[in-house]
Amino acid sequence: MDRSPAKRRQTVQGYLCNVSPLKDSKKPYFEASFQHGGECSNVVVFRPEEHMHFKDAEKTRGQVKLCNVVISPVKTKGTSKVYYTHKSSMSCVRDLGRAFQNSLPAEAHDIKLSELLQLDLKPMRANINVKIILEESKGNNIVRDGSLPKTVYTVADTTGYISLTVWCIKNITVGEWYKFTNVSVTQFNGKTTLSTTKQTNVLNIPSQSTAVDVEVSIESMKSDIIGVKLKIQFICPGKHELKDLILSSPSVYCVPCKTHYKTTAIIMKISGRLDLKPETGDNINARVEDEVIRSVVAVKPDTSQNDIIQAFMALPTMKMTICNKVIVKMEESTSQNTSSPGKESQTSPAVMDAENVSIDFSPSDIGLYSSQSKKRKSTD
Repeated sequence: MDRSPAKRRQTVQGYLCNVSPLKDSKKPYFEASFQHGGECSNVVVFRPEEHMHFKDAEKTRGQVKLCNVVISPVKTKGTSKVYYTHKSSMSCVRDLGRAFQNSLPAEAHDIKLSELLQLDLKPMRANINVKIILEESKGNNIVRDGSLPKTVYTVADTTGYISLTVWCIKNITVGEWYKFTNVSVTQFNGKTTLSTTKQTNVLNIPSQSTAVDVEVSIESMKSDIIGVKLKIQFICPGKHELKDLILSSPSVYCVPCKTHYKTTAIIMKISGRLDLKPETGDNINARVEDEVIRSVVAVKPDTSQNDIIQAFMALPTMKMTICNKVIVKMEESTSQNTSSPGKESQTSPAVMDAENVSIDFSPSDIGLYSSQSKKRKSTD
């Protein structure tokens, strides 16, 4: 329902200034000054997801067209008020150039994390200045555009901290400050989260003072694996997920690519969840991604899902590093490394020595019939 007077809708052209921060945590909105038709009106915008579009138009000083807005005269001031509702839209007309009147200077505003965390948000865009505190997880995810590299970070500014999912952007260093523009702000399971978009730009910036203390849930424990739930996905060179792949076939057809590919060119991605029984405390269920799985289990061309599950079940007690319920590292517990004299290790042939494996956490770009490169110490 539109929260505006019942007036006739109109289309107006002009220039935006003084775009305010978001207001009202329960029903967020923002305001701006709008130069049009020889006057300056106050615009009230009830679509918080367009806040960054208005900020960009203010920054570029471009002429914009506001369509389907409600204009209400303000009798006491001889001006008007423009209501931008959920039926309204904005588009850029042309570059403003020298026509801009600098009598209403734009006010720079960076959205603080504490402000985002307090708002009852609908999906929107934001600009943030944050310090990279921790790399939570890294891998590839299947999305609408195919299989894309994804890294989840804990980030913080001087007011709060939050999780940020970064897609396809490399060269981000833990401990450095960055300005992220046009990140998506959403809520998932009642928790505010951030994610980069196709329009996101990242700029390394000087330190913005001291970031808040971050309470990140990182656990290191020795655990037995008592349950395994896995999912295997096959991805074509065009980064599309393939269904009903027959491994014995020499080729496979990808419908989105409209191309036949050699089966050997297909990528196998493994993910899942493990039920863990720690030495002390309650059982834990944690997510595990492809890179960590391949660090402890050898995946061969003919390895089936059941083979991988049985290989996990055959693992000895493992030392787990868990961040926010995601396993970021697995290695064999040192207490399990000593075997009885004269006896060979009873480890399953599909299991690799985790302490002697060099793990590459970059996205896999190799074919199905070549598992990720791993180095093992030679035995005398």
